[in-house]
Amino acid sequence: MSSPLTLPSWSPQQAAALHGLRTALSGFAPTFGQAQLIAERSQVPSDGIPEGIHISCELAPPSIQLLASIHSNSIQAGQVPVFFYSSGPSGSSADAKNDAKVILHVHGGGGVSGHPAEQRFVGFFSRMLRALGEKFAAQGSSTPIIAAPSYRLATVAENIFPAALQDLFSVYHHLILQGFVAENITIAGDSAGGNLALILTYIISQSTLTMPGRVVVFSPDADLTYASSTSVPHDIFPLSTYQACSSQYLGNFSANSPLASSSLIPFTASWPKTLVVTGTADNVAESSRRLVAGIKEPGGEAELVEYADLTHGWWMFAHIFTTQSDDGLERLAAFVHD
Repeated sequence: MSSPLTLPSWSPQQAAALHGLRTALSGFAPTFGQAQLIAERSQVPSDGIPEGIHISCELAPPSIQLLASIHSNSIQAGQVPVFFYSSGPSGSSADAKNDAKVILHVHGGGGVSGHPAEQRFVGFFSRMLRALGEKFAAQGSSTPIIAAPSYRLATVAENIFPAALQDLFSVYHHLILQGFVAENITIAGDSAGGNLALILTYIISQSTLTMPGRVVVFSPDADLTYASSTSVPHDIFPLSTYQACSSQYLGNFSANSPLASSSLIPFTASWPKTLVVTGTADNVAESSRRLVAGIKEPGGEAELVEYADLTHGWWMFAHIFTTQSDDGLERLAAFVHD
């Protein structure tokens, strides 16, 4: 049996853990032909929730202000389950008030998998809330809540592009209608969800809605043409897996559009302050660099944090990259607060 791939900064235990992940994920391929019903997507988990974390779900109605760019005669907007994570006894849009901060987080999964209440995201959002709680409590402020939409996944023909963008715009509009102030909303996302978070922000900029105050993305898969990507053997997925997921998500829509690849967004100086966090052992790290350069070029404010030798998904792997994973969430908390 061959030795696990390693990098100079990895311990033998880290190399072995990543080898196990790489092996387990090697057979992943996007499925097509079946989608969950909205009732299934709205279920709040009954176990596996860390102490002190509260989860609720409500349905956001379809926005009546959908832009023509994400309108489709064959793909209709509908209700969207939104999961609210809080460190208090309740957490929902009913908590909206002028000074309340909310993180609208778009989960990753290639646009074809994932759910905001599955165990890996329960753990991730719980850790995020703890980091936010520590930062905000130190300043005498209440902890923000997390709003995580269960957007439609491209596993059936009626859920391909632009279904996810319709859902995400509807959720943002719903938060505004419920009383959250746009300046207090941070749009966030990881991996493919990071790409969607950036494109959502771009769509909002083309609408009559007020732009969010901040954007935070973890290793966004921001160039679906993959022209800027390089194959990194240490990453947890081969580049072909990213390409297969993106192809299914887009259907016949071109990847050479800012509605598909956020690295192609025509950024302006009015773009919200943005934090981009990635790792150097990630197949799609170059698109993060391009994003930050693109935001800065017209005078926007953006920060790029690159962790040496971290693979895609590192923010989820607190058991492997503990220090960096914690640091990434602490940076998010400080960025949202300041």
